[in-house]
Amino acid sequence: MARIRVTLKWIKILDNLEPFFKETGEFRFRSRVSSESGEGFEHETRFPEEGHYSLSDKPGWNYVTLNKTLYEGEADDHLVVELFGEEIDLLSANDELDHYKREHRGPVDDWVGLYEPADEGSDDPEAMSNWRISYTIEKI
Repeated sequence: MARIRVTLKWIKILDNLEPFFKETGEFRFRSRVSSESGEGFEHETRFPEEGHYSLSDKPGWNYVTLNKTLYEGEADDHLVVELFGEEIDLLSANDELDHYKREHRGPVDDWVGLYEPADEGSDDPEAMSNWRISYTIEKI
C-alpha cells in the first residue's frame, strides 16, 4: 500500500460545442478516481465547485491551468482515473465531452508519472477528439 496524489494539471478544449457565432462555451467537469483493490474506494470531484469555466476552441482561449488534486490517499495495485466534461446549454440538453478513462494495474511505482497528449503516439488516451488533459500520479 502506498500514498499517492493524482493532480489534474490542465484541460484544453478543441471544440466548444457551440454555434460558430458564440465565442465561448460554459464548461464544468467532474472526476472519479476509484480502485477495486483492498477495500476499494471511489472519490469524485466537481470543478469548478460553483459556476463554470468560459472556454473557447480558439488557441489562447481554450486552455485552463488547474493543478487540482483529484485524489490523495492510499492505493495498492489498481487505480482508475476518469474525467467527464460537459458544455452547459440553457435551451437544450448539455453537450458531453468525450469520456476519459484510464486503468492502472500492477505496482504503484509503474503508474507514477506524467500523463499527457502526444506522449504515447496517435492513440494517446489523453488526446480525445474534442478535448485534451494532462495529469500526474505521484507517491507522497
